[in-house]
Amino acid sequence: MMRSVPLSSKQGLIAQTGFALAASRQPRYAFQWHEHDCAMLLWPRAGALDSAWRDEEGARRRCRLVRGQALLLPSHVEHSTRAESVAQQHGELYLAPDLLRSCQAGGVLQLDGAAQAMLDALWMPAMSAAALPMLVEALIVQLGASHRLQAQVQAVQPQLPLARQWVALLRERLEAGQPLPAISDSASMLGATTRTLQRACLEAYGRSPIALRRLVLAQAARQRLALGETAASVSADLGFSSSGHLGRLLRAVGAREDDESGWGAQ
Repeated sequence: MMRSVPLSSKQGLIAQTGFALAASRQPRYAFQWHEHDCAMLLWPRAGALDSAWRDEEGARRRCRLVRGQALLLPSHVEHSTRAESVAQQHGELYLAPDLLRSCQAGGVLQLDGAAQAMLDALWMPAMSAAALPMLVEALIVQLGASHRLQAQVQAVQPQLPLARQWVALLRERLEAGQPLPAISDSASMLGATTRTLQRACLEAYGRSPIALRRLVLAQAARQRLALGETAASVSADLGFSSSGHLGRLLRAVGAREDDESGWGAQ
C-alpha cells in the first residue's frame, strides 16, 4: 500500500504490554507529518503544542494543546506536532487498538483532575513497571469520561477560493517539510492554469503569486526564528542555499509588510 507520509512503527515497543510511553523535553520540538501503526495519546506537560491531523474524511484539523488537554488519535492517522516555544515537555502514550475497544473518547480532550494526575504519575521515572499496566488501564477508563473539545478544532474548508487554496497549499507543504512547488505546478495541483491563478491572487490579495510565495516564506521563517531556531537551519529547511539568501528575503519582505498585508487572515 502506498503511503503519503512516513510510517513511524511502534509495534516493537508495544509488543509485550500493549503500550509504550515516550517523554520529550527536546528544545524546539518538531515532528513533521507521519503516522503510527497504533493509537497515540499526546499531552503537553509544559508549554503548548501545535498539532495537526487528518480526520476520517481526509480534512485537515488543527489545535493548540496546553496542559490539561490531550489528543487521542487512532492508528494510521496522519499527524504533525510542533512546540510553540523553545522549552517544552510533553508525553506520548502508544496504545494497541485492543486497549481502546471500550473507550469512546477521541480527538481533543479536556482532562479532568483524575486523568491529569494519572498522566503526571506516568511521567515519574520512579513509577514501578509492575504498576504501569494497571495505571494505563485506569487512565483509558477515565479518558472515556473526558469532555471532547470541538470549538478549538477547525477543519480546512474544502471549497476555498482559488487564491486561498493556493496559500493553504504552500503553508501545508512548509509544515510537512516539503519544498514549495513552482507556480505552474501549483496551478496544476489546483486544477487551474497559471494565468487563472495569477488573476485570482491579484483579485484576492492585490499581489502576484510570486509575491505571495515570498510572503509565505518570510512569515514561516520569522515564526521559526522567533522560536529560537538558527538562521542556518531555517534557511536549509526552507530551501535556501545559504542563510544570506534568507536574510535578503527578510529584508526585502519587511515585517511590517507581512503584518499589514492582511493576506494571512483572509
